[in-house]
Amino acid sequence: MGSARPFYTQILNNYEPQLSLLYEKTRSLNDKLLDSFTPLQLIAMASVVTACGIGLYQFLFGHDEDIPTRIKQTIFRLARHIPMVQREIAKARNDTLKSVYADMAKSIQGHKFAKALPEKGLAKDELIRKLENYRNFETISYSSGKVSGCVYKLSKSDTNEIYTTAFNLFGDTNPLHADVFPDIRTMEAEVVRCVATMFHGDENVCGTMTSGGTESLLMACKTYRDMALAKGIKNPEM
Repeated sequence: MGSARPFYTQILNNYEPQLSLLYEKTRSLNDKLLDSFTPLQLIAMASVVTACGIGLYQFLFGHDEDIPTRIKQTIFRLARHIPMVQREIAKARNDTLKSVYADMAKSIQGHKFAKALPEKGLAKDELIRKLENYRNFETISYSSGKVSGCVYKLSKSDTNEIYTTAFNLFGDTNPLHADVFPDIRTMEAEVVRCVATMFHGDENVCGTMTSGGTESLLMACKTYRDMALAKGIKNPEM
């Protein structure tokens, strides 16, 4: 430690003239600034410079995307404010909406939409007839099994009976309240454990039920994203 001090002292001594000159120039510049501007102006200038510096730092290092990607995004975002571009975007959006609405309206032509709750509740038979009318809107035969990703219908005749029985038994339960409905909680735990066993999971493997395939995919992606973040990966690729 003692030998290091003379070394650094020698370096400082060698550059002392340059450091002194830099100090004097900096001091002279500060004096000129103080004489040329009022304190309020200096505060405003310092605030602007600080804000610009923070903005530049965030632009360079405060995003997950790289700089070229963010530049492109900024250009496209600014371009959307050009009147001609706005008109083209609005036209394309309106054309798409009209096409979707026209396609969706084919199966419900002539239907009178309910826009408010009835003043008097419907009788049981009337309500069932109304539900049957809604069911008649269907024109695509999904039961043939040729509609991908829509309904997975089994061909066995007793399947509907099983569905109906299951809904009759558990249709009024709420899985969010596991303490009130231990039956739902137990079935969920068993399903999760069966799936874990299929994938050779040990006793530490856990899981949860979702409302459908789409949510399951989203939850899987979220899980892998969180695992990547826990490992320090800030820009995971999926």
